[in-house]
Amino acid sequence: MAVKLILFLLFSLPLLAWPKDEPIVLLINSYHPQYQWTTQQTQGIKDVLRDTIHAENLHIEYMDERRFVDDQVYHTKLIELLKHKYQKYKPDLIMTTDDHAYNFMIENGKDLFPGKPVVYSGVNLPNTELIAPHESIIGIIEGMEIEGNLDLILQLQPRTKRIIMLSDTTGLGLNMGKKAREIKAQWQADPHKAHVTLEIWDQLSLPELYQRAENADFDSVFLMLAIHKDKLGTYFSYEHHLPILTRKSKVPVYGMWGTIIIGYGGIGGLMNNPYEHGKNAAKIAIKILDGVPLENIKVPEKANYSPYFDYHQLKRFGIDLSRLPTQSTIINRPVSLYDDHAKLINSAIALFIFMLIVISVLTINIKRRITAQRRLHQFNQELESIVRQRTKDLDERNKELQAASKILRAHAYSDELTGLPNRRAASREIVAHIKRYNMDYQPLAVAILDIDLFKSINDTYGHQTGDEVLCAVGETLKETLRPNDRVYRWGGEEFLIVLPDTLADYSVIVCQRLTQNISQLNISNIGTITASIGVTNFASGDSFETILQRADTALYTAKNSGRNQVVAS
Repeated sequence: MAVKLILFLLFSLPLLAWPKDEPIVLLINSYHPQYQWTTQQTQGIKDVLRDTIHAENLHIEYMDERRFVDDQVYHTKLIELLKHKYQKYKPDLIMTTDDHAYNFMIENGKDLFPGKPVVYSGVNLPNTELIAPHESIIGIIEGMEIEGNLDLILQLQPRTKRIIMLSDTTGLGLNMGKKAREIKAQWQADPHKAHVTLEIWDQLSLPELYQRAENADFDSVFLMLAIHKDKLGTYFSYEHHLPILTRKSKVPVYGMWGTIIIGYGGIGGLMNNPYEHGKNAAKIAIKILDGVPLENIKVPEKANYSPYFDYHQLKRFGIDLSRLPTQSTIINRPVSLYDDHAKLINSAIALFIFMLIVISVLTINIKRRITAQRRLHQFNQELESIVRQRTKDLDERNKELQAASKILRAHAYSDELTGLPNRRAASREIVAHIKRYNMDYQPLAVAILDIDLFKSINDTYGHQTGDEVLCAVGETLKETLRPNDRVYRWGGEEFLIVLPDTLADYSVIVCQRLTQNISQLNISNIGTITASIGVTNFASGDSFETILQRADTALYTAKNSGRNQVVAS
């Protein structure tokens, strides 16, 4: 008897747990189950309803509107089929996905399922005027993100000049094309965006679309709106035709429908997730089945559109990843072994470091004990040796510093190329000459020499030849002048000459002799080298600056008077 009771309870428990009046939900899909968007949206609904109703109480229908969008006979028969089919299995709630099923329920819901609540999802362009008489309709508008994707394209590709939006003239494509034309009018009126041309292609056959995509300019991009059929009525399969389009296109194809764009050659965009969209709609359905009034249910204004990209396509078109919006999702991104096993690797590294530290501490302590006495014994001898070596090193360093100081002083006042005293030396020594002049008023002449057309020599024969000319001129000046005369490399192709105890007339003669000797130089077959000289004598009240100004003015006159001459001032 006890055994029979136990068996009865075991078989009866499932029946007791099964509610006799469990609600029936009818899900009407606009498209077909092979359409990835529909599959994932349906899966999101099923996953949420799984804990509320049993699988056999969720009835799923597919309108297949991508293939039969304009077939009125099909629509008539579909209405008859649903009316016949659900006379017996009357649904307590109807859910719809995408625009066609939504519009179908708006037009036929009262006749097919009078008084039953409708939860819609995936609707891009809802007709609010038609909703008004239907108090029992609620849902989430999928909307669209045309403007957001246009702005995103310019953020990622700021050199874009033309954005081509792809659509068709059936159902959703027609409505999205209409919205795109409204955006185009606003876009062209915006001075910050008018430089980018917006186009809408919705009257093409598939071969024409492929051909145009293949010939698109490099500064163009495509934005996929919605294509169900081409102008010849050929069905557009995102799984088959989109990869062909993206493969032929030399520019990126963006989109806003993640499942049917990503993985088929689309680069990405601000995208809606059909699975999450379906889940959110199913949560609303559960509230209604739980008895919550429709007016007490809060629904989001629009589905969420998030940045979503394909790494392979980003690399194909050279998109800088730093331009992507924050929180972007990137699929197909290479993942390193470390990324896959970060926790395990980090734990192993931490353990290894810990063990290494322990071993190191023990080893150091052992070595310290072994070497402590040895170091103590050797310390005194090493200390004396170190002191002697350091003293010797300091002596050598002092000698090196003294030698280096002499070299630096020499370099500070001499020109590295010609070996002549440089401008710094001239500035120091001429001041001494001026002091002497102011004391004994002995004549003192100053001249500035400039090699004529020196830039042309550099440009024609090269800087190495130019350096040879500078050295030869400097050597000629030293050889021509008296021992107590001074010549300096003043800068570039200019030389400063100081002639102590030289009257004005004789200073001109000296300078003319210099130009003659320079003209006799023969260097690298560059022809005659000439020089212009401006010369002047110190006068009472002169300073270094004033006499240099007079010499420079005289040099300027010599240059402008034909070069290769001496002008006194």
